[in-house]
Amino acid sequence: MPGESMVVHSHPHWWYFWKQVFSGIGILVLAVLTVITDGGLSTFLGWVTLIGFVVWLLDTIYEFAQWQTTRFAVTDQRVAYQSGLVRRKGVSIPLNRVNNVNFEQGVIARMLNNGTLTIESAGETGDSVFENIPDPDSVRSLIFQQMDAHGTARAERDAAAVARAVHGDPSGDAHGTIEERLAKLDELRAAGTITDDEYEQKRSDILGSL
Repeated sequence: MPGESMVVHSHPHWWYFWKQVFSGIGILVLAVLTVITDGGLSTFLGWVTLIGFVVWLLDTIYEFAQWQTTRFAVTDQRVAYQSGLVRRKGVSIPLNRVNNVNFEQGVIARMLNNGTLTIESAGETGDSVFENIPDPDSVRSLIFQQMDAHGTARAERDAAAVARAVHGDPSGDAHGTIEERLAKLDELRAAGTITDDEYEQKRSDILGSL
């Protein structure tokens, strides 16, 4: 994502293919039975094995393509997920809208180190559930780290914006006009960056500089 630093980027855990693995074992068993049996039963099992193998192969190719186009990412700005081979879908959750992150692992998932990640966020999307995430505990910790870093950076930007609104912009040839600084202060209050009390105090500071 342009202008963002990638922290985590992964495809689903290999357990995504568990159905293909077990069905492949079943087809292998049928193939062995075909070899060790005789007569009509062997012919019948041979056809069943052949048809099953073709279906399994096509399904495995399709699921592999789905796996390749499914991506989970965490950047210094957001959590993003996209999937779909023909019909694409995705979700992007800004870090400042994330309320909480939970993960769930069953016994097998703990052994394989994968699990389900649930991100609670503000807004219409509500909870977002992501399955087959490798090492979900570490991913959860990384998201919290990025949330803290993002919050600190935003607080520093807001403090700089307030300073520019009160004292003008020292980077130019001249400070901003009183009208420009008051307008900027109005924007900061409307965005929720400063409280009403802080607004009144900063406004008094600006008018006091006349």
